[in-house]
Amino acid sequence: MASQIQIALLTGGQTAEREIALLSAQNVCKALESRVHVDLFDLPSDLDDFFRNRRRYACAIPVFHGKGGEDGTVQGFFETLGIPYIFSGVEAHAIGMDKAMTKTILAAQGIKTADWIVLKPGDAYSWQYPVVVKPLDQGSSVGVGLVRAQEEFASAHTKAFACSDHVLVERLVEGKEFTVAVVDHDGKSQALPVIEIRSKNAFFDFESKYDPALCDELCPAPIDEALAARLQEVALAAHKGIGARHLSRTDMIVDRDGETWFLEINTIPGLTSASLTPKAIAAAGLNLSDLLIEWIAEVTEKRP
Repeated sequence: MASQIQIALLTGGQTAEREIALLSAQNVCKALESRVHVDLFDLPSDLDDFFRNRRRYACAIPVFHGKGGEDGTVQGFFETLGIPYIFSGVEAHAIGMDKAMTKTILAAQGIKTADWIVLKPGDAYSWQYPVVVKPLDQGSSVGVGLVRAQEEFASAHTKAFACSDHVLVERLVEGKEFTVAVVDHDGKSQALPVIEIRSKNAFFDFESKYDPALCDELCPAPIDEALAARLQEVALAAHKGIGARHLSRTDMIVDRDGETWFLEINTIPGLTSASLTPKAIAAAGLNLSDLLIEWIAEVTEKRP
């Protein structure tokens, strides 16, 4: 691809994951240097600048984590402006960000996911513990709490509602945690090597996601081929089930009986130099730069 092609990379945002998005954007820029020209726009401060210069760009790369960028909002903006963009479309992002909607769709396709309910402010709650309390539409375990007894629920409830208008309460599945990234490559979706996550905290929370001292990430995971294949199968089914494009990462738990349970899917997973997805891409013998160029070529070739 000619180096004079100009790409707009939009990043930042106003969520708790802003700093991670900026780091992901830096790594994407590094992967693309010398191959295409990339202008980086930090939203919301650079929004007017992007809008004024939008016609010069062959396509956009949205690098956001969480609401406002990974939920279809920015993608809808691109659609309105007629600007091609990589990663998933509006609908897949919106589904992926809504944990209950994702679980409903994938459960209907036969994928195991723990029982759950959704609470609005003021809703009464009565359920057997232990449970996980999550904001319905946040990523990176922002606002997530593990509740093993009634006296712990109020604190977790308040913490989750501080991040969202709706909260998902999910039966806790205990076991080993794994994640599998999926990329679209050479015309088909491909599951990458399985990563096992061993958090030193109670679970793989926001702190342990971004502090290497609090988590061991084993890639490829030291598991047998049958389990690896099953985890990859679930990740592929989730990717296709919500209509994801180019990239996703699915988190799962394998319980003590060997059952695999879907947790959630990320439609723009972390892309920092220390993130899980770039590690899996490298372990598969692929190259992030080549994949980005492939996806850019795909969306720009379809431009009217």
